[in-house]
Amino acid sequence: MEVVIPTHNDYKHLTKTFEVLKTFEKINIIHVIDNASEEQIAQRLKELCESNTQCVYHHCSELGKGRAICEGIKKTKEDVLFLDADIENISRAMILPLLQKMEEGYDLVKADFIRTNGQSDSSFIRRILKERFPGLLVERPTAGIYGVKRQVLARVKIPNSWSVDLSILLQAHLNGFAIIEVFIGDIKDKRRSLRSLEDSRACLVQELETLLGRKP
Repeated sequence: MEVVIPTHNDYKHLTKTFEVLKTFEKINIIHVIDNASEEQIAQRLKELCESNTQCVYHHCSELGKGRAICEGIKKTKEDVLFLDADIENISRAMILPLLQKMEEGYDLVKADFIRTNGQSDSSFIRRILKERFPGLLVERPTAGIYGVKRQVLARVKIPNSWSVDLSILLQAHLNGFAIIEVFIGDIKDKRRSLRSLEDSRACLVQELETLLGRKP
């Protein structure tokens, strides 16, 4: 298994993330995708990766999480665990249930959690999904923490926008892949600006409209 961590200017908690990931024998490579970070931070990201033999640094000059995810997928050959770069309290106990469910045969394993900063851009998405996709039992459809089998990645089309995590989930569901969500506890991550949350919501709405249009 390989790990893909997209990041835009986040690096402070990556050392701890690397240390946690090292404890899993099944994880072979950690790909850090620098999504147009500031120059000084980009250099810091390179240094962090150079100091970790499991880690590989990749630069994605075009801003957009979808672009970073797409770049990460291109660099991988195995099943992928996607993680956020700003998780302050990441632990082995958070990652373990995701990997266990993948070993049980699930194609996509999504993380459910409580965000301690109280922010969320997906509450309205949950209402729509429960109405249009009653068989998709997921509380955190937009979460960036999830494991995906290779056969799923081969079937989905990755959007360039911040709606990428929702898009992968819904495309996997529409293609009949086995999906499950597991609760991993409380997550401490950075607060986002109101503008950032509004932009994310707009991307999510657009992605839903696109995917619902494809639904038979």
